[in-house]
Amino acid sequence: MMNTSINNANGQTDVVNANGQINVNNTNEQKDINNVNKHVNNVSEQVDGNISAGGRISECVEIKMEPGVTEEKKWERAGTTYQILMALCANVVVLGPAMGFGYSAVAEPAMRWPEDKNDLVLDANQANWMATVSALGTPLGCLLSSVVMGRGRKISLLVTSLISLAGWLTIYMSNSYVQILIGRSISGISTGMASVPTTVYAAEIAGPKWRGTMVTWTSISIALGVLIVYIFGYILPSDWRLVALLCALFPLCAIALTALIVPESPLWLRDRNRPEEALEIMKKFRGIPKDQPAPAEVLFELKPRPQKKNQNILKHLVKRSSLVPFGIMLSYFFFQQFSGIFVIIYNAVGIMEKSGVKVNPYLGAVLIGVARFIASLLTAGVSRKFGRRIPSMISGVGMTIFMGGLSLYLYLAENGTVMADGGVVPVICMAMYIFTSTLGYLVVPFAMVGEVFPSKVKDILSGMTVAIGYLFSAATVKTYPDMESQMGMHGVFLFFAIVSLVGAIFILMFLPETKGKTLREIEDMFSRKKKVFELQSAEGMVGERIALSNS
Repeated sequence: MMNTSINNANGQTDVVNANGQINVNNTNEQKDINNVNKHVNNVSEQVDGNISAGGRISECVEIKMEPGVTEEKKWERAGTTYQILMALCANVVVLGPAMGFGYSAVAEPAMRWPEDKNDLVLDANQANWMATVSALGTPLGCLLSSVVMGRGRKISLLVTSLISLAGWLTIYMSNSYVQILIGRSISGISTGMASVPTTVYAAEIAGPKWRGTMVTWTSISIALGVLIVYIFGYILPSDWRLVALLCALFPLCAIALTALIVPESPLWLRDRNRPEEALEIMKKFRGIPKDQPAPAEVLFELKPRPQKKNQNILKHLVKRSSLVPFGIMLSYFFFQQFSGIFVIIYNAVGIMEKSGVKVNPYLGAVLIGVARFIASLLTAGVSRKFGRRIPSMISGVGMTIFMGGLSLYLYLAENGTVMADGGVVPVICMAMYIFTSTLGYLVVPFAMVGEVFPSKVKDILSGMTVAIGYLFSAATVKTYPDMESQMGMHGVFLFFAIVSLVGAIFILMFLPETKGKTLREIEDMFSRKKKVFELQSAEGMVGERIALSNS
């Protein structure tokens, strides 16, 4: 009879014989089996029953030693590279819908004062509704994304791009004001649909080390989309149709990438009781070769939380772990929108003209877009190093300073004070306001909706939160002309500065830090429950109770 000997950590010898039996010299709490598991990755391809003292292995024995440190680092690099590539592909979906934010700013002058007198002409009220109807369509898209995400993250990305393509083509072919509104509404729906699934997808595929950075890429994509449409407007100031057609190319590209390259989220597959597919895809995202067993941390990521039987979705929604982050995120979105960020984005060209800027207003809009894009890039690194709270507080204070400074400048100018700056101060204040807003207020709330909600209600609450946030946006965009006529430009900007300051105080007192935490740890942080988790093997056959540490 041929035996295979394995030395355990206690210096004892366990023998695997030809009959597949394991002779265990030390049966105290199965320590020898645990020690063997520390030195052997995979004892067999198929496990027939739980391994215990005196257990049996049904098939031939294949011993694989644990990978070395060099090999593990190689796997980690491969997994990180794959995560980054797939997150970038998913974020291409955001570009087309994001252009809707800046389109009204560049198209409004061409529609109100067209070079071709036979072309479509809008009055001031119609131009305002062109911006507002897109903002109204955005929350509808957020709610729709909650429904579509239940069908799959990949499906939601595809549907978003298809709707965006339809919206831009409708605008391109419009010959009447009503058609413009229809196209802008469709475009707004796609804008709402783009924000949540992309962020949620990035949060679900990324490891804890990179998740804080990757969830900010949605905001980077939004900033890039707005910058691109501002550039189109600067190059083609009188051709709003061609600008719309150029915008349509981006969702077309996103459809191809999503359909051919992007895989489904492994956590979504896990929650749909498809563990084999989930494990296969998660191993790719963690860089683990197909022929290697998944390590404990990967299995832990894919282990569903135990749920009480017959517990419906409403009971999950009213849990503390759902309600607390929902309230915090709604408040953050309130301060984000009523601090004027989207008012500036939607009306960049007009605001630049009214603020006394001495440069081409289209070029000024491009400069605002550049400032926002650069800040978005910096935010990815800042969030990874400093988390959520510190950048958010810096953002609120910075917005207060620069919006308050612009308000004071305009107040003095309106009351006869002669400014010798040549219109430079408004440009600096506007650019720095956008820059500091992007460091926190504009980016962090969208990033956090992919992190803070429990997996069972993430689809619903993330979509609902962003939808209400965009309702705040629609309210600010629609009321901006009335606020300007009643309060003056300086009064509106002072209001935005005050809201920014109050928001910074709220962040200091209530916003939690999620930096470096797994999604499971974040859920426990809001539920305030100490958990002991059960870790199982990829086949779901071997279970050991372990305590989850906070490190």
